[in-house]
Amino acid sequence: MNHDEICNALLGTNKAIRFAGILGRNGDLVAGNYNPNVEKLLTPEEVKMSLHYAAKRWETRRNMSHRIGNAKYSVTEYDKVKQISIPLSGTELLLISADTGSDFKEILDSVNKILGK
Repeated sequence: MNHDEICNALLGTNKAIRFAGILGRNGDLVAGNYNPNVEKLLTPEEVKMSLHYAAKRWETRRNMSHRIGNAKYSVTEYDKVKQISIPLSGTELLLISADTGSDFKEILDSVNKILGK
């Protein structure tokens, strides 16, 4: 399954998912798509900044991995969205934005099914 297929499959699993995207090694978006039924909360420039910050936050999580193990996922809930970050490899990060009322464990289960885990 390629990156676009992963993102589109995720969007199809849960209506609460607003965005699914994959960041590459440098924090650049290599694939991603929005749920067409949601209002975009950020401008394109703000989206770029948000992706950059998400990549940097994930990088800091790896700083202590040699002592406590690798992070499996991260969930941050803001007032208007829930952001879920999941490593796909040592260089790729799956980012999911979902409605605040969504069940992140249900979304994680969908990710695992799509990825065959």
